[in-house]
Amino acid sequence: MFHGHKHCPECSAELALAATGEVAADRRCPRCATALHARRVADIVIDECAGCLGVLNDHVAIKRAVIDRAQARADALLGALPHREVSAVPTAGQNQKMYLPCPICHVVMNRRLFATGTGVIIDVCRSHGTFFDAGELPLIIEFVMNGGLETAQRKDIERMRETARRELAQARDAARDARLHAPATPSRSNALIDSSRAC
Repeated sequence: MFHGHKHCPECSAELALAATGEVAADRRCPRCATALHARRVADIVIDECAGCLGVLNDHVAIKRAVIDRAQARADALLGALPHREVSAVPTAGQNQKMYLPCPICHVVMNRRLFATGTGVIIDVCRSHGTFFDAGELPLIIEFVMNGGLETAQRKDIERMRETARRELAQARDAARDARLHAPATPSRSNALIDSSRAC
């Protein structure tokens, strides 16, 4: 690479974004408390657990693995990570905690659906990255590489449109009902007739 390049000429990764591989002594798997070990796969570094096979990725690694969509990187990750059946909600027992602490800051991570159609719930720390249980990251990579994000986005847009149409129809019905049930107000002519009779 020459001085001044912003992207790698081989993989197009942003050179200013470095996937870090430092391993702290107290960095343990949030699922089973086994020490996490850093491993380089293609041009990213993942922290993986030898106990439950979970994977912690920082935000740079997530961007490179999921958003950039380089086929060589996706193939390398799919070859390096174990595939398992993934349930949307962890089953009871076997150290299956519902809410996991971030291995770095120990703050409880947010659980959220990765995208419509994946059925994969991920654990996200806003500061340090995302934890994937065994088999989740390969499922997500395959989903993204097969155009799943675009399909999910179309479904989300259509759902928002349908919600907006339903709310508009409800507002029209409410306005019509309000007009039908409003008390009749006497007209000005009726008011004048009534006042003349009173005189």
